[in-house]
Amino acid sequence: MKIFLISNMYPSSKDPLFGVFVKNFKDELEKNSVIFQPISLIQGLTRNPIKKVLNYGIHYFNILIGIFKKFDLVYVHYVSHHIPILFFLLPFKRKPWVLNVHGTDIIDLQKNEYLNFFAKKVLKKIDLLVVPTNYFKTKVLQGYPFLKEQDVFVSPSGGIDSTKFFIKDKDEKKSKLHLGFVSRFIEEKGWKTFLDALLKLKEKRIPFVASIAGKGPDEGKILNTIKQNGLEEDVQFLGLIPQEKLVDIYNKIDLYIFPTYREAESLGLTGLEAMACGTPVIACNIAGPATYVESHKNGFLFEPKNSEALTDYILQYHLLQPEQKNKFKLEAFNTSKNFRKDIVAQKLLKRLKALFD
Repeated sequence: MKIFLISNMYPSSKDPLFGVFVKNFKDELEKNSVIFQPISLIQGLTRNPIKKVLNYGIHYFNILIGIFKKFDLVYVHYVSHHIPILFFLLPFKRKPWVLNVHGTDIIDLQKNEYLNFFAKKVLKKIDLLVVPTNYFKTKVLQGYPFLKEQDVFVSPSGGIDSTKFFIKDKDEKKSKLHLGFVSRFIEEKGWKTFLDALLKLKEKRIPFVASIAGKGPDEGKILNTIKQNGLEEDVQFLGLIPQEKLVDIYNKIDLYIFPTYREAESLGLTGLEAMACGTPVIACNIAGPATYVESHKNGFLFEPKNSEALTDYILQYHLLQPEQKNKFKLEAFNTSKNFRKDIVAQKLLKRLKALFD
């Protein structure tokens, strides 16, 4: 199978995590003899507005050129930025079109009356819409009732690389509770909720250490909050960690805290990566994480922005007997197995091949 791949999100050497789910998707399908040619990709984040306009100009030009080349189907990652060009190209559609939404794109699209008008025209003509979770399948079917259920396929954002995320030997004699938070540093990811919960643990005199990894525009605010509240000795601020080293963090921590309250949190791969390392997850009861975190089984779900509830669940887990904690860890690991990227790719490829039956 030959696929014309289109995406405005793809990793670069400077931004190795930018659109990494698209790279995982591409790499895994290539292992299954899929050829990606032609391609039109924007690699890495562009902060300079002039350069960004130039990059998109080149990107759209490559799409215009590529659409007339030989391939079996068009596969588009991240829909909202491609609706105008796809609408323009509708008269030239001669092969199946597959659109893959990832959360923010479909939420933003539904809020933009102008773009959504053209999106409906495009979505009526596509052959398959791929979404990351059943949560987003429901949202698109509600927002675009002309779509049939069989036209929307759930495929979890490239899946987890089990060669990078796996269980290592853990130190079972730790004297302190170890909590982890790995994220892009923006407010909607819930870092304030996490730090509030740490303060509450300190007030209750619960010995703990917290590891924070990532980068983003709120980095300075996070560091200031840690300093202002006297958490310097309790928090390990690690900054951006290469993906291949995250496995060590996930294995060291007792709980992975996932306090995101973004409506567009499509899946939350970091939570699944932690589970693949046998680490239970405490997450907000919203969007993607709520589709795989089962309260009191492989983790806990709490109300968004409710640091009191988060603290209570941390304490609940901390007070469990070792055999009860081991049960949580096993359930977390078993949950992650359904999201292995090789399994995800094979299911998606089977669905893509069905477009030609």
